[in-house]
Amino acid sequence: LSSLRSLNLSSVDLSKVVSWPQFVSKLPSLLELQLNSCNLPDASPRSLPLINSTSSLRVLQLNNNSLNSSIISWVVNVSKNLAEIELNTNQLKGALPDVFTTMVSLEKVTRLDLSNNLFSGLFPDLKNFPSLKNLFLDKNQLHGSVPESIGQLSTLEWLSLSSNSFCGVLTEAHFVNLSRLNYLDLSYNHLSLNSSSNWIPPFDQLAYLLLSSCDVGPAFPKWIQTQRNLTVLDIAEANISDSIPDWLWNLSSSLRYLNLSHNQIHGMLPNLSSPPRLQFIDLTSNKLFGPLPLFPPNTSLLLISNNSFSGSISSLCTTRLSLRDLDLSNNNLSGELPNCWMQLDNLKFLNLANNHFSGKLPASLGNLSNTNLILDLGNNNFSGSILTIWNIFPKIQILNLRKNNFSGEMPSVRSCDSLLFLDLGSNKISGRIPECIGRQYPPTLEILQLQSNEFYGSIPSSLCNLQALRVLDLSRNNISGFIPQCFINFSAMSSENVTISRMGTSPELFLHTKVLWSGAFQESLPSTNVMWKGIDREFGENLKYLRSIDLSSNKLSGEIPESITLLKLQSLNLSRNRLTGSIPENFSPMSNALESLDLSRNQLSGRIPESFSSLTSLSKLDLSYNKLTGRIPRSTQLDGFFADPYIGNEGLCGPALNKSCLGDDNKPDQVPDKTEGDANEGGFLSFGFYVSVAVGFVVGFWGACGSLIFQSSWRFSFFALMTRINDQIYVATRLMKARSQRTLGAGWYVVNS
Repeated sequence: LSSLRSLNLSSVDLSKVVSWPQFVSKLPSLLELQLNSCNLPDASPRSLPLINSTSSLRVLQLNNNSLNSSIISWVVNVSKNLAEIELNTNQLKGALPDVFTTMVSLEKVTRLDLSNNLFSGLFPDLKNFPSLKNLFLDKNQLHGSVPESIGQLSTLEWLSLSSNSFCGVLTEAHFVNLSRLNYLDLSYNHLSLNSSSNWIPPFDQLAYLLLSSCDVGPAFPKWIQTQRNLTVLDIAEANISDSIPDWLWNLSSSLRYLNLSHNQIHGMLPNLSSPPRLQFIDLTSNKLFGPLPLFPPNTSLLLISNNSFSGSISSLCTTRLSLRDLDLSNNNLSGELPNCWMQLDNLKFLNLANNHFSGKLPASLGNLSNTNLILDLGNNNFSGSILTIWNIFPKIQILNLRKNNFSGEMPSVRSCDSLLFLDLGSNKISGRIPECIGRQYPPTLEILQLQSNEFYGSIPSSLCNLQALRVLDLSRNNISGFIPQCFINFSAMSSENVTISRMGTSPELFLHTKVLWSGAFQESLPSTNVMWKGIDREFGENLKYLRSIDLSSNKLSGEIPESITLLKLQSLNLSRNRLTGSIPENFSPMSNALESLDLSRNQLSGRIPESFSSLTSLSKLDLSYNKLTGRIPRSTQLDGFFADPYIGNEGLCGPALNKSCLGDDNKPDQVPDKTEGDANEGGFLSFGFYVSVAVGFVVGFWGACGSLIFQSSWRFSFFALMTRINDQIYVATRLMKARSQRTLGAGWYVVNS
């Protein structure tokens, strides 16, 4: 091995090779060492200084190994000729300026990657690294300003400082000698870019420009048009309140990624069919309006939600697009859907929610059935038979038809094996809940929302097979019968550990396909509305952590099954049914999870279980209008509720209702009897009262009068004021008396005459 020049063991498990640094030191001819993702054990600090260095090593890659900071001293000593050092995605920490001080001998380094670690402190001094070409410090905990001296690194080609806490203003001086700059990522800091409107930067070969969350507005930065080789342009959340300049669409023939989202950009979009390579367009959350234009034929991801686009979407049929992800949600689009979806057979994600679409769904949507489709048509005016929808999407994974006018019955036999998310709430769907929903193999359904429809019959026991189910909402229907005992089979709801759903791990299930923005994947999960603490609330990213059952406003009868309290629910709503019997005794398994509990408007009887005292996270409780009796349990959490959760239960008593319970004479929560000593004072004029009076008198009297005694100027002013007030009162009284006498005298004269 003495003549070995290159060694690449990346992704090989070396967790048990404790002496790996010593092994490397025995390879005197080694030029390149790549040990990425090897689960390397930390090197012992005591042994590292004893290791003989090899002067030949030029490339060292130890990425993604969870190494600690002790490895730095070994890196510094392993070779004096190191040119490329990559230590990203480890557990390195400490003040970064100190780390650079220890690396001062590595003046030949051209590439240094310390990203995705735990380094802190200010921006380091780079004067001892004159040959540096690539510097990656992103995803650390650095703060402070970026010094102007960085503009003197004339060899710098790649600079990534994203996802830190840098602040301040970057001026033209920060870039004065960076003529070779090819990659610039300053995103996700607190930086502002201040340049003149006619600034021409020294670099003109930028391929990647990532300034998301930097303040570059309000005008669109004109200097960007000098970069003729841009491949990625990300200036999202950049405080731009301008229209998109015409030159942007012809900026670069190589432009593939364009992200202008979350600004205040306004105006209409021109015909965009000409940019030949533009594939990813994100204009989300701006103030764009007008009809949809033509888009480039190579576009695979188009995100233009949360704008004010209007009219039909028939322009999508004009050009055969390569769309894989299309999000037009939250606009003012209207009309019927065009029947051209056979041209978009690559589509895996389609979001048309929160618009004004109407009519029946076109048959060509069935051409999307060969993919694991994600389809969101919620909150529109679509109509037609749910049976048709159910049949044309046999492999759909996420289906949201919430708040439309779909009607009819769901089929009783249908394969649902691919479903992860089903929201049919707020339609006019009738019939029984189909058994097939619970016959998945393997069980994958996580979200099932059928609320506000016209379902009837009992809850099918097959639902209990849905071990992955985390949100079940059957509220506001005509469902009758008993609550199944087998809800305990919802293992995703009964686990104490929060499980990350498949919707959060499968790349096919992201609401927006994984897209490379700012060097990281942006991931977004399907969103839906859930009745949470009495409010219809939208859940997006947090949906994967939610565990909730809502069976309210039905015709369910019988007792609440004991097994339901063994689930680790955050919300349980069984209100407005015909449930009888007592409340289950043991709510302790929910003690740290349950935040909302509504059992109101049933026919429940008996006492409130003492285990309610263990519900430390409870913030909404409603037991009103039942037949409950006895004392309301006490706890810090329960004592925070007033009477509303308990009204309509004549047999309840306790402080919340201001109603004493039988046998409360000696209870500590009642007002104690008066003693003989304070009976004469009504329990109020105690010794403390007299002390308070004395202190108040001293402070009040001497605070006012003392200042007049010791401050002669205040005293003279005070008495002068009193004299003026006295004179004014005297004059006003005399004038009033004179007027009264004249009035009485005149009246006497008239009477006598």
